[in-house]
Parts: sequence; structure tokens; C-alpha cells
Amino acid sequence: MNSVTRALRRFVSKLTGKNKVVFFITLFLICVVAICIAIYVQYFYKDYDTDPFMLGIHIGEKKTNEEYATLKADFNNLFTNQVHVNSENLKVDKINTTQDVVYTYNKVKNQDENYYDVDVKIPALNINSEVAKEINSQIIEKFDKKAKEVMTSSDGFTIYNVDYVAYINKSVVSIAIREKAKIGTKGETVTVTTYNYNIPDKEEISLNDLIKLKKTDKSTVQEAIKTSIEAQAEKNNDIAEQYGGLVRNPEDKMYKVENSENYFLTDDGYVYIVYDYQEKNTNEVDVVIF
Repeated sequence: MNSVTRALRRFVSKLTGKNKVVFFITLFLICVVAICIAIYVQYFYKDYDTDPFMLGIHIGEKKTNEEYATLKADFNNLFTNQVHVNSENLKVDKINTTQDVVYTYNKVKNQDENYYDVDVKIPALNINSEVAKEINSQIIEKFDKKAKEVMTSSDGFTIYNVDYVAYINKSVVSIAIREKAKIGTKGETVTVTTYNYNIPDKEEISLNDLIKLKKTDKSTVQEAIKTSIEAQAEKNNDIAEQYGGLVRNPEDKMYKVENSENYFLTDDGYVYIVYDYQEKNTNEVDVVIF
């Protein structure tokens, strides 16, 4: 019998009357609560494998390099103009109760064989908060306005497409909007713009917030970015320099965590950081996933 057991038996033996009853009732209740938590975790908490402390967000299991490569290769297939939800009993103060939390608020499909071909789906947050409304204003200003400009421009035949994907992971809403444009004989450009919103806090979410949610740190994510961009540079730079194309500089400040502007959290718990190169007149996009 160890010293802890002996001490506990001495403590119990000194208890009398009501104190002894209260002690055993308390002990019994603690055991019941522990058993209930164990049963819930084992059979009902679906994110236990990646969220063992029940923090309320699915953070995604670690994958091999090959599995991350597969996710990156599938990146362009994400933009299906749909919202993917991983949240039970989601409580949202909606502006329109008949619509989803994220929905396609405007569609523009128009063609003039001499000037343009426009196919645009523009999303909106259906959340009644000032920050959400401001995000919607930014989306309209950027994409709706551009579609109208294309249809009144004479810069050359222009193809302009916009599509999106949205995710809800517990209380986090992420929207990624992909914009494709080809003006005249110029090359196609692709940009990805993202918006991230915390429902209960009614505020936007930074990349640092997502890093904390993922239970990692800035230096680890920076190393993941560095490794990914260096791999792309090694793979493509020689060909790009010889034949023309995008030459990546892994030391460029744009790849710093604090300068990374476009990122989103998926419903299955992965954070995507996206780098596009519209200003270099290319449709290439780099994706880092953690």
C-alpha cells in the first residue's frame, strides 16, 4: 500500500456524519461525470481524433507529403459555388432566413461575340452584423463592379469568370473567390481573394488566429511556406528563365506569414494559404496547406 493510499484512507476514516455522506456523494458525481464524458467522446464527438480537448473546431489530422500534394492538385476543383458545413446547431442571426449562411447573391452570365464573355457567381454572407455587411460591400465592389466594367469596355475581347467556395467549420466561416480574366491577346490571369469571419465574435479572422486554432506556431508555418515555394522554384525556374514564365524568388517578402493576405479554413480542418501572380500576367497559383 503506497503513501497516497494510506493518506486517503486516514482522511476518509476521520470523516463523520454529514461530511462523510457529502464526500461519497461528491465522489460518486465525479465518477458519473467522467463516465459521461468518456461515452460522449467515444461515441458522439466526431472530431475527437483531431480535437481531443474539444475546443470546438475540427483542425484536421496531419498528412504525408504525398497527401498534401494531392490536396494541392485538387485545388482548382474546390470552386463549385457551394458552402460546405461542419457545424452542428449553428446559431446565426441571418439577414434572410430562407438563405444559407453563405449563398450566391448575384449571377451574371452574358456574352457579346465582339467584346466579352462574362460568367460570374458572387457570394455573400447572410449574417446580420456590421462586419459581415462590410465584407459583402467589399465583395460587391470588387467583383460585381469588375463584371460591369468588362461589359462596357472595348479593350479587346475579354473573358471574365468568377466562382467561389465557402466553408463553415464550427464558428468559422471562410470564403475563397477565384477570378479568371483574359483580355485580348494577353495571357490569362488568376487571382484568389479570401474572407474569414468568426460568427460569435462578429469579427474577421487573421492568419495568426488560424495558426493558433491549428495548435501550431508562426515559425512552423513559415517553414512550410518556405519549403513549398522552394520546391516550386526548383521545379519551374530553369524552364521559366529559358522559355519565359513565372520565376519564383523564395526570399520574396510576399511569402512571409505576416504578408500573406489570402487564406481560408476548410470544413475538414485544413488551412490553405494562396499566392497568385496577377501582376506578372500569369494564371499560376501556389498553395500551401497546413
